[in-house]
Amino acid sequence: MPPVWKAYESFLLSNASQITAVESSLRSITYILPGRFKDAELAGEAIYAAVQVLSMYHDSVLCQIVYAHAGRESSKVGAGAKAPSLGADMPKMSLHARYTAYWRTASTRYRRVATLLMGIEAMQLLAEMLARRQLGKKRAWDVVVAIEVIKAWARFSLVRASQQRPVVTPPLPQREFDPALLEKAQRTRVALSWRGARTGCVRRSLAAMTSHDVYEQLLSHTLTEQDVSPPPMLVRAFASKLGRLAESVWILRPVLYVLMLRHYGARDARPFSVSLALELLARLLRRHALVPRGKEAAATPPPPSSISLLLTMLGVENSFLDWLASTLRGQPRYPSLKPISAVEGDEWSSRDRALWWYLLRGPVWYGWTRPKVAKLVASMEKRRIVGVLGSIVGEYLPLVDEYYYYSSV
Repeated sequence: MPPVWKAYESFLLSNASQITAVESSLRSITYILPGRFKDAELAGEAIYAAVQVLSMYHDSVLCQIVYAHAGRESSKVGAGAKAPSLGADMPKMSLHARYTAYWRTASTRYRRVATLLMGIEAMQLLAEMLARRQLGKKRAWDVVVAIEVIKAWARFSLVRASQQRPVVTPPLPQREFDPALLEKAQRTRVALSWRGARTGCVRRSLAAMTSHDVYEQLLSHTLTEQDVSPPPMLVRAFASKLGRLAESVWILRPVLYVLMLRHYGARDARPFSVSLALELLARLLRRHALVPRGKEAAATPPPPSSISLLLTMLGVENSFLDWLASTLRGQPRYPSLKPISAVEGDEWSSRDRALWWYLLRGPVWYGWTRPKVAKLVASMEKRRIVGVLGSIVGEYLPLVDEYYYYSSV
């Protein structure tokens, strides 16, 4: 590694919290830049893309240092930059970080493709803006299609690299701890702590903690079934062709959507309808793929609800009433329809929340959402404080009209 990068990593370890604050401030500034001067949206997006790419590098360095060998010194990140030992202050690794860090370490292909995918997602809007200015509107759609094709290839590669498991977003570990811990660890050597003679583990002494700290310390070390499960078991692999089909539909949906947008235009209802139908189809196929069938269904019958038990006691047997009871109680009829971990559940919830983005697309945006937002902005213009917020929102209306990646996920 060049000496410049070694020096930068040492600087990052010593000033992690300040760098994080600068990143957050720069992102906040980019949100209010559109409309302030000519090509302000391009300048703001260039700053945002640069900050995102740099943050990806910072996340990889900090996560590797903090979680490497349970707080021991890491020799992998910079030959000359020593990682401070956090000892008992080491934060508990989230399930998402455990899962993505495992595949990043176990598969070189996963690490490279995931880094490529996140880099493209950070720079895709900037690429579309530059294409609009340099190549024109028609050729810019070709650039958008090319980006979506590369992203689809990357997601299929992640499915194969993770041994036929769904893509998790984001595919790499994120910064989920306070960077000030690193600076504290460099200033002091785990003060008021003790090291076990047999295990060598470093633990904080009771004298160093208040009653609240004791509770937080014990709570942070409480293990659940998911905490002790092997990382690959946090997300289920596809057990049938139906599951692989559901993931393929979800991955290919953006490609088909932008192809139809290029042909029919953003105001046409056909791209919007087909895209929404594919989203719902992928969700339906995923649920059907998790429902046990055949011998497996007979071995694991769905648990009866309290209403079903009451009907049985009364001697009433009706399959429709049983189905209605299982629907009204708000629980999946089969246990396999529940996510097996927070990683899987968060990914499903993220994909479900993505449906709200359709309010910013196609005829729904032009015929319903945009007029209401424009009316709200107009009503806020005459007020002193909220008028500033209204003007910022108003500057984004033409940008959502013009650029695809302002309303995509």
